[in-house]
Amino acid sequence: MGHSEVDESPVRGRFAGSRRRRWVRSMLAASALLIAGTLALAGCSAGGSGDAGGAVPEIQPDDDAVDGDRAVIITGDMAIVVTDVAEAAGDAVRIASASGGRVDGREESGDPSSATAMLILRIPAAVLEDAIDDLRGLGEVSHLRTAKTDVTTEVQDIDAHVAALRSTIARLQGFQAGATTVADLLAIESEIADRQAELEGYLTQQSDYAERIDLSTLTLTLSSQPLPSTAPDSFWSGLGVGWNALMTFLGGLVIVIGVMLPWLLGLGLIAALIALLIRLLRRRRTPKPPQGGGPGTPPFVPPAPDLVGAASPSSSEPPR
Repeated sequence: MGHSEVDESPVRGRFAGSRRRRWVRSMLAASALLIAGTLALAGCSAGGSGDAGGAVPEIQPDDDAVDGDRAVIITGDMAIVVTDVAEAAGDAVRIASASGGRVDGREESGDPSSATAMLILRIPAAVLEDAIDDLRGLGEVSHLRTAKTDVTTEVQDIDAHVAALRSTIARLQGFQAGATTVADLLAIESEIADRQAELEGYLTQQSDYAERIDLSTLTLTLSSQPLPSTAPDSFWSGLGVGWNALMTFLGGLVIVIGVMLPWLLGLGLIAALIALLIRLLRRRRTPKPPQGGGPGTPPFVPPAPDLVGAASPSSSEPPR
Protein backbone atom coordinates (compact mmCIF):
# COMPACT_ATOMS: atom_id res chain seq x y z
CA MET A 1 0.00 0.00 0.00
CA GLY A 2 1.42 3.40 -0.98
CA HIS A 3 1.60 6.25 1.46
CA SER A 4 0.50 9.82 0.74
CA GLU A 5 3.12 12.54 0.59
CA VAL A 6 2.63 15.62 2.78
CA ASP A 7 3.54 19.06 1.41
CA GLU A 8 5.99 20.51 3.94
CA SER A 9 6.74 23.77 2.06
CA PRO A 10 4.52 26.01 4.31
CA VAL A 11 6.10 24.60 7.44
CA ARG A 12 9.56 25.08 6.03
CA GLY A 13 8.67 28.66 5.00
CA ARG A 14 7.51 29.52 8.50
CA PHE A 15 10.55 27.92 10.04
CA ALA A 16 12.84 29.81 7.66
CA GLY A 17 11.07 33.09 8.46
CA SER A 18 11.47 32.56 12.21
CA ARG A 19 15.14 31.76 11.69
CA ARG A 20 15.63 34.97 9.72
CA ARG A 21 13.91 37.02 12.44
CA ARG A 22 16.10 35.41 15.12
CA TRP A 23 19.15 36.14 12.98
CA VAL A 24 18.23 39.84 12.69
CA ARG A 25 17.61 40.10 16.42
CA SER A 26 20.86 38.38 17.27
CA MET A 27 22.77 40.71 14.95
CA LEU A 28 21.15 43.75 16.61
CA ALA A 29 22.03 42.46 20.06
CA ALA A 30 25.61 41.80 18.98
CA SER A 31 25.86 45.31 17.53
CA ALA A 32 24.59 46.85 20.77
CA LEU A 33 27.12 44.88 22.79
CA LEU A 34 29.88 45.90 20.39
CA ILE A 35 28.98 49.59 20.68
CA ALA A 36 28.84 49.39 24.49
CA GLY A 37 32.21 47.65 24.63
CA THR A 38 33.77 50.22 22.31
CA LEU A 39 32.50 53.11 24.44
CA ALA A 40 33.77 51.42 27.63
CA LEU A 41 37.24 50.86 26.12
CA ALA A 42 37.33 54.44 24.88
CA GLY A 43 36.49 55.70 28.37
CA CYS A 44 39.15 53.52 29.98
CA SER A 45 41.78 54.57 27.47
CA ALA A 46 40.90 58.21 27.96
CA GLY A 47 41.19 57.83 31.74
CA GLY A 48 44.53 56.00 31.47
CA SER A 49 46.07 58.47 29.03
CA GLY A 50 45.31 61.30 31.43
CA ASP A 51 47.44 59.68 34.12
CA ALA A 52 50.35 58.46 31.97
CA GLY A 53 53.59 60.03 33.18
CA GLY A 54 52.22 63.55 33.29
CA ALA A 55 53.21 64.13 29.65
CA VAL A 56 49.91 65.92 28.96
CA PRO A 57 49.31 68.83 31.34
CA GLU A 58 45.99 68.75 33.14
CA ILE A 59 43.70 71.61 32.14
CA GLN A 60 41.38 72.93 34.81
CA PRO A 61 38.00 74.02 33.38
CA ASP A 62 36.95 77.54 34.24
CA ASP A 63 33.68 78.43 35.93
CA ASP A 64 32.08 79.68 32.75
CA ALA A 65 32.59 76.36 31.02
CA VAL A 66 31.13 74.46 33.98
CA ASP A 67 28.06 76.70 34.10
CA GLY A 68 27.73 76.48 30.35
CA ASP A 69 27.34 72.71 30.53
CA ARG A 70 24.05 73.10 32.37
CA ALA A 71 20.86 73.31 30.32
CA VAL A 72 18.72 76.05 31.87
CA ILE A 73 15.44 77.55 30.69
CA ILE A 74 14.86 81.14 31.88
CA THR A 75 11.42 82.76 32.06
CA GLY A 76 10.39 86.08 33.54
CA ASP A 77 7.64 88.69 34.06
CA MET A 78 8.19 92.45 34.03
CA ALA A 79 5.75 95.35 34.52
CA ILE A 80 6.67 98.97 33.77
CA VAL A 81 4.67 102.18 34.21
CA VAL A 82 5.37 104.47 31.25
CA THR A 83 4.14 107.84 29.97
CA ASP A 84 3.26 106.76 26.42
CA VAL A 85 2.35 103.08 26.10
CA ALA A 86 2.49 102.93 22.30
CA GLU A 87 5.92 104.58 22.15
CA ALA A 88 7.27 102.38 24.96
CA ALA A 89 5.99 99.26 23.19
CA GLY A 90 7.86 100.24 20.04
CA ASP A 91 11.04 100.85 22.05
CA ALA A 92 10.67 97.42 23.70
CA VAL A 93 10.39 95.77 20.28
CA ARG A 94 13.56 97.55 19.13
CA ILE A 95 15.42 96.49 22.28
CA ALA A 96 14.45 92.85 21.73
CA SER A 97 15.51 92.98 18.07
CA ALA A 98 18.81 94.68 18.91
CA SER A 99 19.64 91.93 21.40
CA GLY A 100 19.12 89.25 18.76
CA GLY A 101 15.65 88.21 19.90
CA ARG A 102 12.12 88.56 18.58
CA VAL A 103 8.55 89.34 19.62
CA ASP A 104 6.22 86.34 19.76
CA GLY A 105 3.10 88.25 20.84
CA ARG A 106 1.80 91.80 21.25
CA GLU A 107 -1.52 93.09 22.60
CA GLU A 108 -2.58 96.69 23.30
CA SER A 109 -5.84 97.90 24.86
CA GLY A 110 -7.46 100.92 26.51
CA ASP A 111 -7.56 104.65 25.79
CA PRO A 112 -4.51 106.94 26.01
CA SER A 113 -5.29 107.83 29.63
CA SER A 114 -5.34 104.22 30.83
CA ALA A 115 -3.69 102.19 28.08
CA THR A 116 -1.94 98.89 28.58
CA ALA A 117 0.21 96.69 26.37
CA MET A 118 1.53 93.17 26.80
CA LEU A 119 4.47 91.83 24.81
CA ILE A 120 6.00 88.37 24.82
CA LEU A 121 9.71 88.83 24.14
CA ARG A 122 12.12 86.03 23.23
CA ILE A 123 15.60 87.24 24.15
CA PRO A 124 18.87 85.23 24.06
CA ALA A 125 19.69 83.97 27.53
CA ALA A 126 23.26 85.26 27.32
CA VAL A 127 22.11 88.91 27.02
CA LEU A 128 18.86 88.74 29.01
CA GLU A 129 20.17 90.83 31.91
CA ASP A 130 21.44 93.50 29.53
CA ALA A 131 18.07 93.61 27.80
CA ILE A 132 16.29 93.95 31.15
CA ASP A 133 18.55 96.87 32.04
CA ASP A 134 17.64 98.53 28.74
CA LEU A 135 13.94 97.95 29.40
CA ARG A 136 14.26 99.65 32.79
CA GLY A 137 14.88 102.90 30.95
CA LEU A 138 11.35 102.89 29.52
CA GLY A 139 9.77 103.94 32.82
CA GLU A 140 9.24 102.90 36.42
CA VAL A 141 9.52 99.17 37.07
CA SER A 142 6.66 98.00 39.28
CA HIS A 143 7.26 94.24 39.02
CA LEU A 144 10.12 91.99 37.97
CA ARG A 145 10.48 88.24 38.36
CA THR A 146 12.79 85.73 36.68
CA ALA A 147 12.95 81.97 37.17
CA LYS A 148 15.42 79.31 36.02
CA THR A 149 14.51 75.70 35.32
CA ASP A 150 17.34 73.17 35.05
CA VAL A 151 16.59 70.63 32.30
CA THR A 152 20.07 69.15 31.99
CA THR A 153 18.91 65.62 32.78
CA GLU A 154 16.11 65.76 30.21
CA VAL A 155 18.41 67.11 27.50
CA GLN A 156 21.11 64.52 28.19
CA ASP A 157 18.54 61.72 28.08
CA ILE A 158 17.22 62.92 24.71
CA ASP A 159 20.75 63.28 23.33
CA ALA A 160 21.59 59.72 24.41
CA HIS A 161 18.48 58.35 22.71
CA VAL A 162 19.29 60.26 19.52
CA ALA A 163 22.88 58.96 19.43
CA ALA A 164 21.80 55.36 20.12
CA LEU A 165 19.09 55.43 17.48
CA ARG A 166 21.39 56.90 14.86
CA SER A 167 23.99 54.20 15.57
CA THR A 168 21.35 51.47 15.38
CA ILE A 169 20.00 52.82 12.08
CA ALA A 170 23.51 52.90 10.63
CA ARG A 171 24.07 49.26 11.68
CA LEU A 172 20.76 48.20 10.17
CA GLN A 173 21.61 49.93 6.93
CA GLY A 174 24.84 47.93 6.84
CA PHE A 175 22.88 44.72 7.35
CA GLN A 176 20.47 45.85 4.64
CA ALA A 177 23.30 46.13 2.14
CA GLY A 178 24.34 42.55 2.90
CA ALA A 179 20.87 40.99 2.85
CA THR A 180 20.61 38.00 0.48
CA THR A 181 16.88 37.24 0.54
CA VAL A 182 13.74 39.33 0.15
CA ALA A 183 12.44 38.29 3.57
CA ASP A 184 15.62 39.51 5.29
CA LEU A 185 15.46 42.77 3.35
CA LEU A 186 11.85 43.40 4.35
CA ALA A 187 12.52 42.60 7.99
CA ILE A 188 15.47 45.00 8.13
CA GLU A 189 13.52 47.74 6.36
CA SER A 190 10.72 47.39 8.91
CA GLU A 191 13.19 47.74 11.77
CA ILE A 192 14.76 50.80 10.13
CA ALA A 193 11.35 52.45 9.67
CA ASP A 194 10.47 51.92 13.35
CA ARG A 195 13.79 53.33 14.54
CA GLN A 196 13.53 56.28 12.16
CA ALA A 197 10.06 57.23 13.44
CA GLU A 198 11.31 57.07 17.02
CA LEU A 199 14.33 59.18 16.08
CA GLU A 200 12.14 61.88 14.53
CA GLY A 201 10.19 62.24 17.77
CA TYR A 202 13.36 62.67 19.83
CA LEU A 203 14.76 65.16 17.31
CA THR A 204 11.61 67.29 17.67
CA GLN A 205 12.00 67.34 21.45
CA GLN A 206 15.68 68.14 21.09
CA SER A 207 14.94 71.12 18.85
CA ASP A 208 12.25 72.43 21.21
CA TYR A 209 14.55 72.26 24.24
CA ALA A 210 17.37 73.92 22.31
CA GLU A 211 15.19 76.89 21.35
CA ARG A 212 13.77 77.35 24.85
CA ILE A 213 17.29 77.23 26.32
CA ASP A 214 18.80 79.66 23.82
CA LEU A 215 15.91 82.15 23.85
CA SER A 216 14.48 83.15 27.22
CA THR A 217 10.81 84.16 27.45
CA LEU A 218 10.07 87.55 29.06
CA THR A 219 6.44 88.72 29.41
CA LEU A 220 6.48 92.54 29.47
CA THR A 221 3.46 94.56 30.63
CA LEU A 222 3.38 98.30 29.94
CA SER A 223 0.77 100.58 31.51
CA SER A 224 0.21 104.33 31.66
CA GLN A 225 -0.63 104.24 35.35
CA PRO A 226 -0.03 101.77 38.17
CA LEU A 227 -2.61 99.07 38.54
CA PRO A 228 -4.86 99.88 41.53
CA SER A 229 -4.77 97.55 44.48
CA THR A 230 -8.09 95.78 45.04
CA ALA A 231 -7.30 94.54 48.55
CA PRO A 232 -9.40 96.37 51.21
CA ASP A 233 -7.50 98.01 54.06
CA SER A 234 -10.40 99.18 56.30
CA PHE A 235 -14.04 98.45 57.16
CA TRP A 236 -15.43 100.99 54.70
CA SER A 237 -13.18 99.84 51.89
CA GLY A 238 -14.17 96.23 52.61
CA LEU A 239 -17.82 97.30 52.57
CA GLY A 240 -17.28 98.99 49.22
CA VAL A 241 -15.60 95.91 47.78
CA GLY A 242 -18.45 93.71 49.02
CA TRP A 243 -21.08 96.09 47.60
CA ASN A 244 -19.35 96.18 44.23
CA ALA A 245 -19.12 92.40 44.22
CA LEU A 246 -22.84 92.15 45.02
CA MET A 247 -23.74 94.59 42.23
CA THR A 248 -21.56 92.65 39.83
CA PHE A 249 -23.26 89.40 40.81
CA LEU A 250 -26.75 90.90 40.45
CA GLY A 251 -25.84 92.37 37.09
CA GLY A 252 -24.63 89.00 35.90
CA LEU A 253 -27.76 87.34 37.29
CA VAL A 254 -30.00 89.78 35.39
CA ILE A 255 -28.12 89.01 32.20
CA VAL A 256 -28.52 85.27 32.77
CA ILE A 257 -32.26 85.71 33.40
CA GLY A 258 -32.59 87.80 30.23
CA VAL A 259 -30.88 85.07 28.24
CA MET A 260 -32.96 82.27 29.76
CA LEU A 261 -36.36 84.07 29.71
CA PRO A 262 -37.23 83.29 26.05
CA TRP A 263 -36.33 79.65 26.63
CA LEU A 264 -38.45 79.49 29.80
CA LEU A 265 -41.46 81.06 28.02
CA GLY A 266 -41.14 78.62 25.15
CA LEU A 267 -40.85 75.62 27.46
CA GLY A 268 -43.83 76.86 29.53
CA LEU A 269 -45.99 77.18 26.41
CA ILE A 270 -45.05 73.66 25.29
CA ALA A 271 -45.84 72.29 28.77
CA ALA A 272 -49.26 74.04 28.76
CA LEU A 273 -50.13 72.56 25.36
CA ILE A 274 -49.13 69.08 26.53
CA ALA A 275 -51.27 69.43 29.70
CA LEU A 276 -54.29 70.62 27.66
CA LEU A 277 -53.91 67.69 25.25
CA ILE A 278 -53.78 65.18 28.12
CA ARG A 279 -56.88 66.72 29.68
CA LEU A 280 -58.83 66.46 26.43
CA LEU A 281 -57.82 62.82 25.99
CA ARG A 282 -58.97 61.99 29.50
CA ARG A 283 -62.36 63.60 28.87
CA ARG A 284 -62.89 61.53 25.73
CA ARG A 285 -62.04 58.28 27.49
CA THR A 286 -64.40 58.85 30.49
CA PRO A 287 -67.86 57.09 29.88
CA LYS A 288 -70.98 59.23 30.24
CA PRO A 289 -73.79 58.07 32.63
CA PRO A 290 -77.07 56.88 30.93
CA GLN A 291 -79.90 59.42 30.75
CA GLY A 292 -83.66 58.47 30.90
CA GLY A 293 -86.46 59.53 28.56
CA GLY A 294 -85.23 57.87 25.42
CA PRO A 295 -87.35 55.55 23.31
CA GLY A 296 -85.29 52.50 24.18
CA THR A 297 -84.76 53.34 27.84
CA PRO A 298 -86.67 51.14 30.36
CA PRO A 299 -88.89 52.95 32.87
CA PHE A 300 -87.34 53.97 36.14
CA VAL A 301 -88.35 51.72 39.01
CA PRO A 302 -87.65 53.12 42.47
CA PRO A 303 -86.12 50.70 44.94
CA ALA A 304 -88.51 48.91 47.33
CA PRO A 305 -88.46 50.16 50.91
CA ASP A 306 -86.88 47.97 53.51
CA LEU A 307 -89.83 46.65 55.52
CA VAL A 308 -87.85 44.15 57.51
CA GLY A 309 -87.65 45.34 61.05
CA ALA A 310 -89.63 48.46 60.25
CA ALA A 311 -91.89 49.47 63.12
CA SER A 312 -95.15 51.33 63.10
CA PRO A 313 -95.33 54.72 64.73
CA SER A 314 -97.19 53.20 67.69
CA SER A 315 -94.51 50.59 68.25
CA SER A 316 -92.17 53.15 69.46
CA GLU A 317 -94.50 54.02 72.36
CA PRO A 318 -93.74 52.34 75.64
CA PRO A 319 -96.24 49.75 76.91
CA ARG A 320 -98.83 50.99 79.32
